[in-house]
Amino acid sequence: MYPLKFEPYLKFYPYGGRRFVEVLEKQGVPRNRDVAETWEIADHGEEQSIVANGPLTGQPLRALMQQFGAELVGTEVFARYGDYFPLLLKFLDCDKRLPAHMHPNDAHAARLGLPDKGKTEAWYIVRADSGASAYIGALPGFTPEKFRNAIDSGNTYDGVMNKVATTTGETYFVPAGRLHGLDGGNLAFEIQQNSDSGFGWDWAGFVEAGVIPPDDAERHPQFAIECALYEDGPQEATTYVTIQENDAERTFCCACQYFVLERWTASQVLSFHDAAPRFNTLTLINGAATISGGGEEVFARRGESLLIPAGVEVTITPQSLTNGGKVEMLRCYVPQLERDVVAPLQAQGIDKHQIAWLGSYGAGNDLLPLLGLPQDALDISAAERQDAVNRGRHSRDETF
Repeated sequence: MYPLKFEPYLKFYPYGGRRFVEVLEKQGVPRNRDVAETWEIADHGEEQSIVANGPLTGQPLRALMQQFGAELVGTEVFARYGDYFPLLLKFLDCDKRLPAHMHPNDAHAARLGLPDKGKTEAWYIVRADSGASAYIGALPGFTPEKFRNAIDSGNTYDGVMNKVATTTGETYFVPAGRLHGLDGGNLAFEIQQNSDSGFGWDWAGFVEAGVIPPDDAERHPQFAIECALYEDGPQEATTYVTIQENDAERTFCCACQYFVLERWTASQVLSFHDAAPRFNTLTLINGAATISGGGEEVFARRGESLLIPAGVEVTITPQSLTNGGKVEMLRCYVPQLERDVVAPLQAQGIDKHQIAWLGSYGAGNDLLPLLGLPQDALDISAAERQDAVNRGRHSRDETF
């Protein structure tokens, strides 16, 4: 096995734009058509990533799962998930506002007989235009009755969710049940459970475009009301934890039972080997690098993703002609949270409340019990919340 690069699977939803070409300069994306999503690493029914390098070129990820199984994803992941590839990676070009929606958890998805599992996700904002924002989390004191009234009155965004300015480089953790929708002006990377389950209560433009069947659009609001998290938190973005490791800056961006998202920054040759028996993914968000391992070498640039099979040791060589010779990558993996997040960060002297913020506020935080913290450990006063908003929410337009 060797580092695998894939052809992106394109999604032409109504909110898409041209940022994949104009900002990320991605190959294989049409220049004359708006594109909403590129599914970078996906094994979801007919929506398949196709290997683009080495001896396995042309093979869909599903075929690799069937042929290699635990050799590809690792014995730890295979014991937990079997033949189900657990993660789905994508980029989103939110040129226009996304629908107001939420995702059920695994239990709700099973109860409702959905074909997919539940869906917890996180956004990393690759670029936020000046004035860009996101809707995330229920308004203070929100209830099912208020939710229904907002839908009936057509006040489906500001009458339901918190609106916050987005900033390049921030991460928003969206556990199953949290109400959300990115606004226009955001280019985002998304890591999620391998699922497309979701319920929207404002599908304006999607029914007309044939993306959502009218019957589903009528049923979704009730499902959203039933499955929503009615909780409001002190801040919507996670708080990062950064450590130095192997001549690289390693930043923990968010963590939950399904995935950990990290950002690695390096300007020197970096050796990467995960001692745990599991696969990793690397997505370049700035710069370029040559990645070698398993007898193969592949060049990757900003906007491209790699799957590193379990047990494969790779050498990452930043390319000097891009981004000042520095490469920035997003690493994703399926964790054991105590071993992979809590213990190593506490060993670095990181405060447990700071570690807890990697899981955001509320019921979706899987770190709180491991840290011995109560459910309300991350609550702060309204004044403290407003102060955090004033200090930390300033969008900036970046030129790459």
